[in-house]
Order: sequence, then C-alpha cells, then structure tokens
Amino acid sequence: MSPTVARAIGDRLRAAGVKHVFGHPGGEVIDLIEGFRQAGLEFVLTKQETAAAFMAEATATATGTPGVCLATLGPGATNLVTGIAQAYLDRAPVIAFSGQLPAERYEIATHQRLDLKHLFAPITKWQATVSATNAAAVVERALRIAERVRRGPVYLEVPSDVPSQETVDVALPRFATEPVSAIDDDAIRTAAARLRGSERPVLLVGMDANTDAVATPLRVLAEAWQMPVIVSPKAKGVFREDHPLFVGTIEGLGTAYLYDFIDTCDLVLMVGFDPVEFDRDWSARARIVHIGLVPNDDRYYGSEVEIVGPIDAALERLCAVSQATPKVARDEISAFRDAFLSRVRGSVKELTAQEVLRELRAALPEDALVTCDVGYNKAVSAQCWPAYRPRTFFVSNGLSSMGYGLPAALALKLADRARPVACVLGDGGFAMAMAEIETGTRLGLEVTVIVLIDDALSQIKAGQERRGYPITGTTFGEIDYAKLGEAFGIDATIVSTVDECRAAFKTTPRGRPRIVAARIDPAGYRVD
Repeated sequence: MSPTVARAIGDRLRAAGVKHVFGHPGGEVIDLIEGFRQAGLEFVLTKQETAAAFMAEATATATGTPGVCLATLGPGATNLVTGIAQAYLDRAPVIAFSGQLPAERYEIATHQRLDLKHLFAPITKWQATVSATNAAAVVERALRIAERVRRGPVYLEVPSDVPSQETVDVALPRFATEPVSAIDDDAIRTAAARLRGSERPVLLVGMDANTDAVATPLRVLAEAWQMPVIVSPKAKGVFREDHPLFVGTIEGLGTAYLYDFIDTCDLVLMVGFDPVEFDRDWSARARIVHIGLVPNDDRYYGSEVEIVGPIDAALERLCAVSQATPKVARDEISAFRDAFLSRVRGSVKELTAQEVLRELRAALPEDALVTCDVGYNKAVSAQCWPAYRPRTFFVSNGLSSMGYGLPAALALKLADRARPVACVLGDGGFAMAMAEIETGTRLGLEVTVIVLIDDALSQIKAGQERRGYPITGTTFGEIDYAKLGEAFGIDATIVSTVDECRAAFKTTPRGRPRIVAARIDPAGYRVD
C-alpha cells in the first residue's frame, strides 16, 4: 500500500533532519499532522501561528536544519506572515505549510478563500501547491531551495483533501546541498595586497560568518594583522567579546561611535556581511574587500575585491598568502574600547538594563543561549551582552519584529534541553507573546524570561521626546507579574536592584519557565 501524502511529506522532512513541526491546527490540516506523527515528527502546539514561525526560524538558525511550521488556511496562514517575513530577512531555511481549499472548490468558494501563494510570494524564495502526484518532488525541491544560499523560507499550500490521498512511494534520495564553488586565486592575491598596503584596516563580521568553522580562522587573521573587529548582532559570538581586538557590535546601543571609528579606517574587510543587517546607509570612504558566500551583487556598499566561497577557507587562504604585519596598536584599540564601553554602560542611579545583563552574564555559562526582543532591549542586548561562542545570541534583525524573543527561546530549549536558555524582553514585546509561557510550561522548557519593565515603548517614546511631541500611544498600564506567574503556574520574581538581580539569577528554572521582572530606569538607554 502506498503511503499517504501526509506521511510521505513527513518522511521527507524526517530524512532532512527535521524533528519538530511548530504550529496551530485547523480542521483542514489534521490529516497532515497525523502523517507527520506517523513519520516520527513531534507537532508542537503554539498559542498563535506567528510564534510557530518564529520558533521554526530560531530552530533553523541554531541547528542549520530546516525549521518547519504549519497553519490552517485563511487566518491561520495570514498569522504566519510576520514570522515567515522574519525568516526571509534573516536568511533562515524554513518550510511553511498551510491548508487550502480543495482544488474543485477553490474557484467557487468564498469563505476563507485567499490566494495564499501570492500572499507569501514577496517573503519566500518559492511557493508551490502540493498534490498527490507531486508531493515527494515538491517537498524535496522546497528543502533544497530553502538551504541554498542565500537561505530562506519556502511556502507550500496543501489543499485539505490532499493529505489523506495515496501518493507514489518514491525512494528517499540522500539529501545534499549544492556543490561549493572554488575560491578565486586572483581575488585572494589582490585582497592580500590591499591588506598589506593599508594602514588602518578593520574586520566587519556579519551573520554568514557566524559558524564554528569560521571562528578560528577569523581570530587567527585578526591577531596576525592586529586588526580591530566589529560584529553585527547576528554575528555575536563568532569572535570572543573579551578578546582585546574586539571593539563592539554595530547597530547596537551607541552604534554611531562605531561608525565614527570605521571612518578612521582605510580598509574594511567585510566578512560574511549581508546588507540586510545594516540599519543605515553605508557612507564610509574606506576601500572594501568583500568576503562572502555570494557575490556583492546588492552593491549596498562598493567593493574593490570580492572573495566568494566558503568563508572559513577564504580567511585561511588570505592569512596564508603573505607575511602578516601588525596594523593597529593594541593600546589604541583598548583606549577606544574602554571609552566606548563607558559610554554605553549607563550612569543613572536606579537599576539599568545594562546592569541586569551584567548579572545575567555572570550567572550563565559561556555556551548559554540568549535571545532578545526588539526595541531598546535589543539595542542594549546587542551591545552589552558579551557573547563568547558562535550562534549563542539570537535576535530578529532584518525584520526587527517585536514578540520574537520568547518563542525563539522556547524553540532553542526544545532543540537542546541540556543548555541554559534565557530571553531578554521589553515589557511591550513580552505582552505580545506572553501566552507562549503556557507552551513552555506544557513542554517543561526551563527558560529564564527576563522582562525589562518601564511600562512604555521606550524607544518610540524617546523619539517623541526628541521631537518635542506630546507622549501619545507609547505608555501602558502596569502588569502584576507575580500574579501573572501564578496564573501560568510558574515562579515570577520582581527585582529593582542589582543585588536582587544577582540573587534571582542564582535560582535556575525547574521543569518550566521562570520570569524575572526587572523594573529598570529607561534613562540608562540614553547614550551621550
């Protein structure tokens, strides 16, 4: 007997290394969920579909295995959109499934009828409709397209009458990505010449470089030439942030000072940087060497030299091609770094977000996984959370969507229950996703949830204040976090001092999430 379409899809996903499917069901997808179960996949029920897509993205980013999410047709599919847009702009391989009306009813039905392929077209690399005859081929192609650089999501609609139909039993091929292109020798030689001829080079490292394989050759290259290193939020951890050559995180708190530093440099080695990571136009006058998985076709910044291929191999080749000469004095780098850290540390009397992060960092091991949300909490976390290992810090950067941090943290804990996981959220972003605390409780996910409380959308409120506008629509009422924790059946601790933070972080979650609600002074976000 041939397998059902649902089972065949599940088998294909399982063969690609997928373990979990995140989603919220509707009647049109229950046959699909059953096929996934039969294939050995765990369906993870979320409170809302956007969270499911965020969880799929975080899983894909952390593991390199495609993340999978599922929704029903109509509003279920539309709720996926924000999370899939997040995966699209942060280049994560995600397969998004949704139900759809049966083909013979689509042209005459009106209830919940939407052209879903066109809806997802701007935010996915490919869209397709699954049928009984094409199921295996479509899913196989979806996996390949999602994994192909630049990586990204694919959308598959499944008419509700298709999952239970029988399909052709096709042998599973060995899943493989595209062959790796060779690195151009002339590009290596030219880049080395540019490096030798420079006086003040800087390494600017982006998300495509944030892998274990890149960490060592990146460090070796930086140390050999004595070059300062700046990373993007999505690249935190690929270069240890306690290293004397590390300067800071671009697009975080106080980023203007880092751009001023770049303006003093005459050469930028742009390593694995995707233009989607920039939050402003590139205006530096320095020469640029582009080192990346894909050519610099975006032309967001001009580059005189392009080294295209595996980034670890490119850095190794560049380091080996000629004798290195130290470029920037360590004392100068240290002086700038100390002054910069002093600026972003904050100097108000009440508890600051920076102090909360400092105490959290002291309480967690180096390999702990940390997510953050969007707003001032993102700016301060990106700059003030020291990361020491690749892929240990997770953030919605390209889309910058609030509500990301909590679902992402739950997904990371589900993928690796042995590692400590924490998320740092503003109270606005937490309110958007707080229902997912139940998801974490139900699944026994021991995540520390830090909520930075100031009862406002402080980043937007600050913008109103700078323009001299009255404060409108950017403040909200208090939440009783102790009672909220009680309602979810979890511990919730409210802190307002450094000592209280330190004590709270000494207690680890036991069998479920735990909330630490820190009442902070938003004045600490202001950097002069």
